[in-house]
Amino acid sequence: MSSDSDPPPFRSLARAFALLFVVFFGVAGPAVATAQPRFGPLGPADVELLSKVRQAGLWEMPAGDWARTRAASPMVRQVGMTIMVDHGRLDSAVRELAAELGVGLPEQPNADQQSWLNEMRNATSGAEFDQIFVNRLRAAHGQVFSVIAQVRAGTRNERIRSFATTSNQAVLRHITLLESTGLVDHGRLPEPATSTTAKAGLDLDAADFLVLAVLVPLEIVATVFVLAMVRNPPKKGKRRAAVGAVPLFAKKT
Repeated sequence: MSSDSDPPPFRSLARAFALLFVVFFGVAGPAVATAQPRFGPLGPADVELLSKVRQAGLWEMPAGDWARTRAASPMVRQVGMTIMVDHGRLDSAVRELAAELGVGLPEQPNADQQSWLNEMRNATSGAEFDQIFVNRLRAAHGQVFSVIAQVRAGTRNERIRSFATTSNQAVLRHITLLESTGLVDHGRLPEPATSTTAKAGLDLDAADFLVLAVLVPLEIVATVFVLAMVRNPPKKGKRRAAVGAVPLFAKKT
């Protein structure tokens, strides 16, 4: 038996809904918000970029250091010095950013990079070292340049976007410096890939042309009709009659 002090049923329901609201938006809401990265989502390509920049520095820094003393050409020695210093700065930046975003980085060059270092180490003359150094670094920079550009164009993370911009500037500078030595064999570089985006956008079959053949005239007619209505609006006395008018393209009886 209930007393007069008992809350009405609707009041109990209101309290229950209020409790659910507090639990959902006061507890679940912040949990979902904190799960989002501070600077935007971090995608697999973003992580790959950090890893590639780190690995590039792990072999190009020692290669640039060797060029300072082993290269026969003064230009190659200067380029090696510049690349060593630039990658030292990039390496510090990528390690700091990776720690901030919670991304693990490699600690040694990959198998290909180690083999390139071995080629330089085993060069029998300064001139041979120059050829190996310039062409190996030019080819590697061309590969990482495209990766950085793609990430810069599509990343959702603000910090990655800024880092990709800095990295792209450094890589393009190194490509230009390496080519300035006159030792790059451009015939051995991979040819640029042809984009299929434009072709895919214009790849229409017979059904597509049939749809276009029907829709384009309809759109033209509709546009002419709208323009006619704008230029010659119906008078007030005829608006009521216009409601019951025969629709466009209706069959005449």
